[in-house]
Amino acid sequence: MSEEPAAHVDASEAMAATGIGCFEWVPATGRFTLDAVGLRVFDLRPEEYDGTADDLAQRIPPEEETRLFALVEDIVAGRSDAYSSYFRIRRRDGSLRWTHTQGQVVRDPARPGIRVVGVVRDATQELAHSALRLMAEDDRRHQEDALREVARALGEALTVQDVVDVLTGDQSMRRLGTQGITLGVIDQGRLRLVGAVGEVNVRVRAVQRARLSEPWPLNDVVRSGEPSFFTSRTVFLRRYPLLAPYVGDSRATAAAFLPLVAQGRPVGAIALVYEGKRGFNSEDRTLLTALSSAIAQSLQRAMLVDQSREIAAGLQSAMLPRRLPSLTGGSLAVRYRTARVGTWIGGDWYDAVPLAGGGVGVAIGDVQGHDTEAAAVMGQLRIAMTAYAAEGHSSESVLMRASAFLTELHADRFATCLYAQVSLATGAVRAANAGHLPPLVRHAGGTVERIEVAGGPPLGLPAELGPPSYPRTSFHLAPGSTLLLYSDGLVERPGEDLDQGLDRLAAVFATGPTPLSALADHVRDTLSERLDAEDDAAMLLLHRDA
Repeated sequence: MSEEPAAHVDASEAMAATGIGCFEWVPATGRFTLDAVGLRVFDLRPEEYDGTADDLAQRIPPEEETRLFALVEDIVAGRSDAYSSYFRIRRRDGSLRWTHTQGQVVRDPARPGIRVVGVVRDATQELAHSALRLMAEDDRRHQEDALREVARALGEALTVQDVVDVLTGDQSMRRLGTQGITLGVIDQGRLRLVGAVGEVNVRVRAVQRARLSEPWPLNDVVRSGEPSFFTSRTVFLRRYPLLAPYVGDSRATAAAFLPLVAQGRPVGAIALVYEGKRGFNSEDRTLLTALSSAIAQSLQRAMLVDQSREIAAGLQSAMLPRRLPSLTGGSLAVRYRTARVGTWIGGDWYDAVPLAGGGVGVAIGDVQGHDTEAAAVMGQLRIAMTAYAAEGHSSESVLMRASAFLTELHADRFATCLYAQVSLATGAVRAANAGHLPPLVRHAGGTVERIEVAGGPPLGLPAELGPPSYPRTSFHLAPGSTLLLYSDGLVERPGEDLDQGLDRLAAVFATGPTPLSALADHVRDTLSERLDAEDDAAMLLLHRDA
C-alpha cells in the first residue's frame, strides 16, 4: 500500500487566508512594502499607496501615530529588535477599528542598515468587548476636552477679531478635527464673512456680504435656526447646484453648517469642513450644538464690545483737534492709540496752537478716569487751554488758568498736563508742567535727552488747597531736533518701574527713522505690541527744521 505524498503548505497563503498581512520596512529609505492583505487591513487601494511609511499616516489618527512613532524610534536607535502593538486606524468611511502589528529587526551582514519584517492584522473582533468600548469613551472625552479648550479661549475673546483668531487658529482646527472653517456674522440684514481658513474650505458664496434671503448654506441655517449636516457631495450639490465650481476640486467629505444663536437671536453662522469624516453620530451633533452655543455667546459679547468701543472712539476723536497748524521752520505729527481692554474711553489729549511771532504752543494731557465723562471733561479743558494759549498768556499762566477752569467745572476730576511754548526761529522753549511725564528731545545726531521740567500739582485740585504754582523751565531745541510729548499709556506697564518705561521709550525714539511721520509711526507701533494695553496713549512730535 503506497503512502500518499504530504500536501504542500504555502505559509503566505495560509496567512492571507487568516487575514494576516505582511510588510517589510527599510528605515534608511523609508520604504514600507505591504502585501495585498496588508493594504486591505489599512483599507488602502494599491493606487492610493506610494510605498512609504509616511503615506500610512493618512489612515492613522494623530494620537496613535505619536505612540507608534515612539516604538519606531526605539527600533531605529537600536534600543529594541522587536515590537508588538495594538493601534487604531481610520477607515475610508471615517470609522475607527483596532489593528495589531508585530515586527522583528533583520540584519544582513552583506548589507548596511537594518530591515524590519512583520505582520499586520485586523484585531477588531478580539478587542470588541473591551478596547472598543474604551476607545469610544476615550474619543468622547477627547472631543469634550477639545470643546472645553475652544470654549475657554472664546471666553477670553474681547473683540470679533479675537473670536475669528480663536476659531481660525491652528489649535482650534486641530482640536475640532476640521480641515476648514468659515465664520460669518449678521450685519444689517446680510451675512458678512469675517474669517475663513483651511486647505479644505467652503467660502460658499458667503463671499464678503450675502443677503440673508439668498439660498446659500450659511444663510439657510441662519433663517431656519437649524444646523445642516452633509456627508455626500452629491446630496450637497443637488441642494446647492450653483456651488459646483466652488467645491468641484475640494477634498471635503463632510460639512456641518451651524447657526449661531445667542439669547434667541441669530448673530451669525459657521461652517466646519472635514476631510475623511463620513458621518455625524448623535454625540457629534450634540457636541457641535454646544460648540455653536459657545461661539454665539462669545460673538454676541464681542460685537457689543466692538460697537461700544467704536462709539467711544468716535466721541474721543471728536474731542481732539481736527487739524494741526502749518508751521514755518518746523513740522508737527500726532498719534493716538485707544485702549485695547474693554470699552474704556480715556481723557488723553494733545493740542497745538499757533502763537504770535511764528511760535507754537504744544500741549499733552490726561484727565483722570476712563469713561465718557473723562472724555467730555477733556474736550472742555482742551478748548479752554487753546483759548488761553491763543490769548498770549505765558506757559505757567496757561496752566494756572486751566486748573482754575477745571476746578470750577465741579467735575471732581483732576488732570495732568505739560504745556510748552516753542519759538521755531530761535529754538527757545518755555515749558510748565502740571504733574505730567517729562518730555524727550532727539537731537540731530540721534541721541535722546530727557528734559526735567519743574513740576506743579495736577490741574483741578480743590480750591481750598490754595492756588497752584507752575514754575517755568526753559531749554533749547536745536536745529534738526525733535521734541516728543506723550501720555503715560505709552510707557507704563503693570508691575514695572516707571523708569524702565521711560528708558524703553527713549530707546525706541532714538532708533526711529528720520521723517517725522515715519518716526511717529515707529514709536506708536513699536510700543503698541503689548496688545493688552489698558490705557489710551497720545503723543505729539514737534520737529525744528535744520
